[in-house]
Amino acid sequence: MRDIAGLVFPLAAAAALLMASPAGAQMQPHRAEYTLRLGTALNATRIGTIVQDIELTCDGWRIRRELVVDASLTPSFKVSFTSRLEGDEPRGKGFTWRALQVLNGAEREVRGTVEKKDGAWQVDRTTPDGPQPSVLPSLTHMPAAAVDWLLRRLAVGSESFPLLVFVPEAEGGAFLLDVKRAAAGAADATPPSQRRVEVPAKQSWPFSMAVTRAGRTDGKPADAKPIVTLRGRLHDSGVMDGLVADAGVITVAAHLRDLQMREVPACPALK
Repeated sequence: MRDIAGLVFPLAAAAALLMASPAGAQMQPHRAEYTLRLGTALNATRIGTIVQDIELTCDGWRIRRELVVDASLTPSFKVSFTSRLEGDEPRGKGFTWRALQVLNGAEREVRGTVEKKDGAWQVDRTTPDGPQPSVLPSLTHMPAAAVDWLLRRLAVGSESFPLLVFVPEAEGGAFLLDVKRAAAGAADATPPSQRRVEVPAKQSWPFSMAVTRAGRTDGKPADAKPIVTLRGRLHDSGVMDGLVADAGVITVAAHLRDLQMREVPACPALK
């Protein structure tokens, strides 16, 4: 069961990353829904959904995300997993979140804050097991800030680069993304049972990512082997589609099924 959850967390993290526009280095708020399928075949079995709502206010970003997986991997091995996140990211001032995960009926709620103190990101997490403070690597980006940085690199033609990003669902830790511009997109074709969603964009970039843990709170070095590899296509309007997450024994594809672009508020600081 832990292996299933380990795949879901990076999948949600990748979906959260790929949602911005490079125009004016300004993220574009939107609401997107994705279907999850087991494997990359066009007739692959549907196993869940991702819904994420990215709202921009005059104070910063508000992220709402829900991931649901309900799958029978074998006749005797079934998994039901739900992950809900509510997070707020004031501009340049850290991150505050509440995450609820339910694995086969067992609930786990975590709340936390990230603040920069003495030049370092300090994480204060409250879990059912008690407080779990930690320190993030100094170059870690919060979720919304990471997107702006990622899109800027792609827009200027960078072929490969690392990116450290904070992932609140994944035990409140940081992940290292080894990002590369790919030669072709992945899972671009929409399954015939699902209507195609047209994405507003002038250009797009196929990409691949190898995801590893950036560090551990117990002082031991992080594992060098990627937890999961990701590939897909990112549009300059801020929308990702055709995401494939390959964890070795399990491969999951995410296809866009609904999209609503939101207006940017008329705030003095945003002009």
